[in-house]
Amino acid sequence: MGRRMNRILLLAAMLCAVLIHVEDALAGGKIIEGMKQYRQSYLLFYSYNNQNNFNAVYGPTLGSQYLQNEVKFQISFQGYVYEGENFDVGLAYTQQSYWQLFNKPLSAPFRENNFEPEIFVQWQGKDNLLAEGVLGQTTSLYRLGVDHQSNGRSDPFSRSWNRIYGEVKLDADDDRWVGALRSWFRVPEKKSADNNRDITRFYGFWQFDGRYSLGDMDKNGEFKQKLHVMLRDNLRINGNRGALQLDWSWKVPDGDFSLYAQAFYGYGENLIEYNRLNARFGAGILLTNW
Repeated sequence: MGRRMNRILLLAAMLCAVLIHVEDALAGGKIIEGMKQYRQSYLLFYSYNNQNNFNAVYGPTLGSQYLQNEVKFQISFQGYVYEGENFDVGLAYTQQSYWQLFNKPLSAPFRENNFEPEIFVQWQGKDNLLAEGVLGQTTSLYRLGVDHQSNGRSDPFSRSWNRIYGEVKLDADDDRWVGALRSWFRVPEKKSADNNRDITRFYGFWQFDGRYSLGDMDKNGEFKQKLHVMLRDNLRINGNRGALQLDWSWKVPDGDFSLYAQAFYGYGENLIEYNRLNARFGAGILLTNW
């Protein structure tokens, strides 16, 4: 148990060192100089998936050795290679990993890693009178990008796809809420090289992310409690598939991280199980919020 806890603490320290630097680097939402947070970066010290898909995914020989409880973490950041008056050009990177830390017989391997680099163009929208009237003072942001996601493995466990996406994001000026709607088109591949031809049947073609802050601001002008929801759906009457994720975070007083809980239900939590139903709950710390 001591070794496992040491590994968890070491991983947490490494992520904190990379993502939560000195106060000067955090100014203006920056993680380290030149980079900013993108999606959530978090570490779930413990997560449990009650849908055991391992035999179906990996085969009974390997699948039977994997545990349903594991560590899950994600790091995500973005930076700009060009910042102009009318638009910006940037790069982003997200990595999500599933670590069988408690699996002593297999020497605690990483079961799955998903790597997701992006290149994008974004620009700020003009004042939206409808949004301003209904939702209060808001800032709108538009983004077009190209996204590649893969698990970096060889056959038969290789999974990857490329997307062209567009996104509209509304952000309350007081940071009370944020909402973003993203839609994408999958770049076609040769059938002989496509390991996940039906992935859009499970991921769909759109995703909504929303965050709402609870309570009042503290003395530092921040909301301590935040709720986040992610929703995807393929909009099919027959064979409807999608996913729902609910997150809660509470910022530690005078700290650079938040206590964090995550619940996921649906398809496409990761690439290796994109067509398998997952129902996961985990708890840990949130390093940077979306």
